[in-house]
Amino acid sequence: MMGIKGSGVRVSLGTVFIFILILMPGMRGYANNWMYKDGQWYYYYTYDEPVENEWITYGGNEYYIGSKGLMSADKWVSDPSTGEKYYVGIDGIKQKNTYTESKDKFVGPDGTELEAFDKWRESAKKNLKQVMTDLNRKVTVSSEQKAYLATLNASNAAFSFYDLNGDGYKDFIVINKESDIYQVLDIQIFNPEEKKFYAVMELDFTSDETAVIKREENNGNTWLIISRDINDFDFQRLALGEYYFQDVEHYYFGYNEYGDVIYYINEEEAFPDMWNSSLIDIRNSVGSGIMTTYYDLNEKNIDEQADSYPSEEEIALFEGIDDDE
Repeated sequence: MMGIKGSGVRVSLGTVFIFILILMPGMRGYANNWMYKDGQWYYYYTYDEPVENEWITYGGNEYYIGSKGLMSADKWVSDPSTGEKYYVGIDGIKQKNTYTESKDKFVGPDGTELEAFDKWRESAKKNLKQVMTDLNRKVTVSSEQKAYLATLNASNAAFSFYDLNGDGYKDFIVINKESDIYQVLDIQIFNPEEKKFYAVMELDFTSDETAVIKREENNGNTWLIISRDINDFDFQRLALGEYYFQDVEHYYFGYNEYGDVIYYINEEEAFPDMWNSSLIDIRNSVGSGIMTTYYDLNEKNIDEQADSYPSEEEIALFEGIDDDE
């Protein structure tokens, strides 16, 4: 069902109704009128003079009238004066800040495609689905892992879109949802210049490393803590505005030839008390877990979350990228 909005009257497409122009008010002089014929809308200056290939404003909305007065609907139309393509919806109205009817593209504030956001969506879907494929791939290196991996695949994982580096663009995190500590499996950062997501950290279910992610409460830096057993801890920081984690401090201990425990901080030998107190301090400084909502890692959720409506702030950011081109 379709209606011409904004005139105070809605005419249904399901009603076989044709304006009889000779009976309409103003016909004897100059009159702008809609006509519904054979399932399509037309717009005329007078009964024998259709509007052609131009925009009109009616009821506060913009419509594009093409050849022979035919109203364009659910399509991209090229503006002859600007060369830009604008989207008009199924009701013929020029759209802004919304998806097209097929949801394949997002229309920005000026009525043209918000290309940077569409590239964000495309890259997010592609990369997340690749992570899902990788987690489902059964690669074993030992007979013990075979039984273990039989219970682990992408169904054990979850993901979230979250701005990790404070640049306004959402990145994504993939975790092992079966883990009590929200073990991180994959982190990818969106680079607005490249308009792509890039993996900055990848693990799998059989890795001998365990990774968790934290965020400082005050300045917002994101931390990745990678553990290897009970004697090796690597602290990496993603500073605001950066796109890669940088090594900050590495704590580990081993044994010398006499069986004595030797403690190290960044490859430098340290006293046990200093090692423990320093490790406690950095653990307290990296903040707490990231507060975000995780969704089961499957195609339906990936598509739904990537196709969510962007906020006004995000629209302005993506529009800024498009303007820079």
